[in-house]
Amino acid sequence: MIKHSDRRCMTKYVRMTAYYYFVSLASLSFEINFILINLRGKTMAEIITTKVFRSSATYKAIRILRINEALGFSMGTIDEQHKHIISNLSEGKEAYFLKPGKETQRLSPNVHDMFPNVGANNISETSAYSFDVIWEYLIKISIINQLTFKKVLVLLYRLCYFVDHTVQNQAIVRYAPSKELMEEIHKIDYALKDGFKDKFKTEEIGLLEYLHFVDLLGWNEDVKYHVTDSEPDFSDSTRNNVGRNNTVISIISVPLMINDFLSNIIENVNYIEKINVKLILNTMQKLSKSRGICVLSHRELQRYLSPYLEY
Repeated sequence: MIKHSDRRCMTKYVRMTAYYYFVSLASLSFEINFILINLRGKTMAEIITTKVFRSSATYKAIRILRINEALGFSMGTIDEQHKHIISNLSEGKEAYFLKPGKETQRLSPNVHDMFPNVGANNISETSAYSFDVIWEYLIKISIINQLTFKKVLVLLYRLCYFVDHTVQNQAIVRYAPSKELMEEIHKIDYALKDGFKDKFKTEEIGLLEYLHFVDLLGWNEDVKYHVTDSEPDFSDSTRNNVGRNNTVISIISVPLMINDFLSNIIENVNYIEKINVKLILNTMQKLSKSRGICVLSHRELQRYLSPYLEY
């Protein structure tokens, strides 16, 4: 008869073996993707065009890698948080976590919560970022230019599923778009800066900084909801979309649905009776039913984001 302690050892061994197998798959997948995305001579449409995501063990393995890394970050106090730099950006800016986060202070705390930030000289540009601010940024882009709006949302879709991430030293996962894609992001960002000033008289965070912030936000959500006894936990397959997936897809979905409503108003500005108020009510209903999560299906996203998102 196998002793209880032996069973625990065997279980741990199986889990670790599976884990490193998945990590190897993740590393190989990223290397192949990185080679393909760096092929020269591609147009922007070719660079950004993305296949609809299919669930995979690799996706879970990458999330596990990141959770493990975050669990290893040192924790200060809520008054003296420890800073963990994730990526160095241009102009001295950084994408970083402060640990612990605010949710560790709740009556029912998220004990592993961190505070995602982007900024320079220890001054965060995103400290006040709630979901309404995150969505507003994208809705403003939809008003500036509809085609650019689609491209930015596809960049977020790719970010959600680690298309433009790389695995470093088989353990560190970072958002690192290819040189060609970075050039296009900078072109979009340059046009958006003029658009924000022209239409809204505001200066907004840069597009690359925004993408890095959303990446950290999704990472933190996984740490909050997929840790049991200080270990990554995806044992309940019904909750696999909780965390990063639902958070980032909600960031994409809400502006798309609101954009639908705004477009309908503009089209029917002289025919008020034709305005379809159900478009905005559907958004409100989705949010109320799911406590702030609004996740369109992959098929719905593909319909909205065609031709850049395809089956």
